[in-house]
Amino acid sequence: MERSPLTGVKLSSVVPATVTGNNKTRELTSMDLAVKLHYVRSVYFFKPSPSVRSITIDNFKGPFFRLLQISDPSVSGRIRRSESDNPTSRPFVRCNDSGVRIVEATVEGFTVEEWLSAGDRTIDYEYLVYDQVLGPDLDFSPLVVFQMTRFKCGGISIGLDWAHVLGDAFSASAFMNALSLVLAGQEIPKPLYPEKIGHKYPVHEKAFSIKKIEPVGNHWLHTNACKMGIQTFCLGSKQIQNLMARYPALGKTLSVVEILYAVVWRSMLNVHKGSNPKIISICEGRRTETCSNNGMVISTVDIGGLPKEGDSSVLELATLIAEKKIVENGAIESMIDRDGGVSDYILYGAKLTFVNLGEADVYRFELDGEKPEYVNYMIHSVGDEGVVMVLQGNQDKGKLAKVVIMVIPEEQLAKLEGELKKYWDVI
Repeated sequence: MERSPLTGVKLSSVVPATVTGNNKTRELTSMDLAVKLHYVRSVYFFKPSPSVRSITIDNFKGPFFRLLQISDPSVSGRIRRSESDNPTSRPFVRCNDSGVRIVEATVEGFTVEEWLSAGDRTIDYEYLVYDQVLGPDLDFSPLVVFQMTRFKCGGISIGLDWAHVLGDAFSASAFMNALSLVLAGQEIPKPLYPEKIGHKYPVHEKAFSIKKIEPVGNHWLHTNACKMGIQTFCLGSKQIQNLMARYPALGKTLSVVEILYAVVWRSMLNVHKGSNPKIISICEGRRTETCSNNGMVISTVDIGGLPKEGDSSVLELATLIAEKKIVENGAIESMIDRDGGVSDYILYGAKLTFVNLGEADVYRFELDGEKPEYVNYMIHSVGDEGVVMVLQGNQDKGKLAKVVIMVIPEEQLAKLEGELKKYWDVI
């Protein structure tokens, strides 16, 4: 699109219904700081219906007051430094009830169906999620931005920009699902910020899954050496069945996600002529009810020597992924603790990074009983090696089984798509 399709853009803020008080702070963990330059972005699409047509931005603002009251107060806070005049001192969150940003916009030139028919999902994140990153004025940068966009047909999209330093994609999804309950007038079954239980991970000499970068100061954004592109592959139930039938693991149980990872990894090796990426990172988590936890398990898998060509290589890689992951959370925490939490790192895209969001239950979010037609999640501000995310498809509205979303260098997209067609038919 040559120009923005958005009109009538309006910005406002919503704060918690009650004052937090007591000058409360949230000290950021080492895992929080490992992902502070990353952002979780999502878009929920709703086709027009009588209930969806009647929804206005004011329908969200009232429930938001209540949601922020029962959420972790850091969601409404702002980033501060332990030494305010030192841009390299350890950051934390001041829970000062500054609130979240609310954006209202209109797309007059497209229906939801027309928008979704576009093959390029980059437009979702260019226009339907407000482009907010933390800084350079950290004191005034909201950690959460919510955008409601009305299409000409009466359908809407709900966009979320979520600072990863608050919590991972599972936490962002939990926040949206809690919003859905509050909108419906229901009680939240569990607190949104339960006491965190620490996990002890083995500490290795070095973490390969993160990369230390040049200091970014108070502008928390990673600058890529190349232009990154987004590609989405929607896989139906039949395609998944055919894929699994093609790769029967002899004596082993391999999951759909492990096979998908292996197919993409094999394809990337073909694109790179087998030279790279020989080490990948894998991020795994489970459904959560808390909206403030970076609890994903970060692992790496080293290919060692190059696998053979053909289908056997996919099984070889899938078996490596299933059996040879090395958990690096302990090494990551140790690296960041050693420098006092003041250096800057990237995790997503430091190596080719695979993220399994299959348990995030993103289709639990509803508006007045209406489920979304389609949900998209993406990690923003990633490294040059790229990110591959796997989500559950909308099985309530068809046979969409898995959605694979890739953020990789733009120059590789066409080559990678050609390689992937060898393994699955793209819808």
